[in-house]
Amino acid sequence: MEIPRVVIAGTSSKVGKTMISIGLMRLLVSRGYRVQPYKVGPDFIDPGFHHLATGRYSRNLDSFMLDRQTIIETFVRNFKGADIAIIEGKTGLYDSSDAISEKGSVAEVSKILKAPVVLVANVERLNRTAAAMLLGYKLFDPGVMLEGVILNRIGSQRHAGKVKMAVEKLAGLRVLGVVPRKNVKMPYRHLGLVTAYEREDIEELFDSISDIVEKHVDVDTILKIAEKAPPLDSVVENEIESEKEKQVRIGVIRDQVFSFYYQDNLDELSKYAELVFLNSLEDKKLPNLDALYIGGGFPEVFAEELEKNKKLREEIYEFCQSGKPVYAECGGLMYLGESLETSDGEFEMVGFLPLKTKMYERFQAQGYSVYRASKSCIIARRNQKIVGHEFHYSRPTITGKVDFAFRVERGFGIDGRRDGIMKENTLGCYIHVHFLSDKSVSKRFIKNAIKKKK
Repeated sequence: MEIPRVVIAGTSSKVGKTMISIGLMRLLVSRGYRVQPYKVGPDFIDPGFHHLATGRYSRNLDSFMLDRQTIIETFVRNFKGADIAIIEGKTGLYDSSDAISEKGSVAEVSKILKAPVVLVANVERLNRTAAAMLLGYKLFDPGVMLEGVILNRIGSQRHAGKVKMAVEKLAGLRVLGVVPRKNVKMPYRHLGLVTAYEREDIEELFDSISDIVEKHVDVDTILKIAEKAPPLDSVVENEIESEKEKQVRIGVIRDQVFSFYYQDNLDELSKYAELVFLNSLEDKKLPNLDALYIGGGFPEVFAEELEKNKKLREEIYEFCQSGKPVYAECGGLMYLGESLETSDGEFEMVGFLPLKTKMYERFQAQGYSVYRASKSCIIARRNQKIVGHEFHYSRPTITGKVDFAFRVERGFGIDGRRDGIMKENTLGCYIHVHFLSDKSVSKRFIKNAIKKKK
């Protein structure tokens, strides 16, 4: 199976791989290519930029949460109708879920997909040392098809000449781009970049970074590298549900506050249910729904606005009280609690779950998580393993009697030992679950909605 593809990886976080990836995507779109974007890892923010840059939904390829076959199937299925796949990496090329194995790394995903890799390196204030560093990346795993490097944050023409010569002569790597330090506004907040959906200057940003890539990166050679990617093995694609009448309607709160959703999660639900998208700041009432899904995001940034929309909060409280299934992850969990405390004060939330959440300046949990269901709930049967990730600066205080769904085997959860507060038919968790890691998760949620509808 011939699929032109390339991985844009980094020597570490914040070296410019997102800028290069988005710039390359937008530039290729302007040249007439249909670009299918992907993101390695459990990231929600970068795929939002990918979507707006290409017009196609980005897909997460994560070898900790998804098995090899699922990664290949997801990659192939979503490539349909595209000309080239641009796969943005995460953190450093070899960074993984532990200190020794490659599980969860960009390197592992690149090998699963037989995809060539172009590495982005921050060489600010380096010259010959850059060759030593990049030679290590080249030799560390011969199974990785490292085809070249883009040198970022070059200080001057003289600096560029020295670093390029050192890398090509001493490390034996092709230099595919020499990018000077640029004043590109890619603002960060505690969980990463400010989301694409919050930026009013998004088109200006895309124009700026695509111009940088066109001027300073050898795009034609990267295209040739992508086109020479070896054939992929054929895969058996997931069954596509026939266009029959959906049995239930699931509300999904998806807006600038709650935007952390894997597109594959929504696609899985839409096989069996009609999805109704809601806005937590603008909508005042819930439509006729059989279930509700509230993803993660930045409720702490919009806490005052969420508090002001009292009518919707009351509607959601009554919906939870009705016993219809409600599944909330991270930011959604915080929203369903009693209050959210930020540096600006304490704000009322939905008030259904007995917890108050406080924001901190440092991580309270970050990384992959593995849970075991202590009892059956709306997404898992008793003793079922749930795999996902956590990424938050908040910590809750339990204010009443609670029933927990999960025992933490890896991760932190709500109190270091447990996660998944259950009340009525509502489940609020810190873990973000990729539904393709275990398709029974979405199917069980749907079945609960159908059962409550009868």
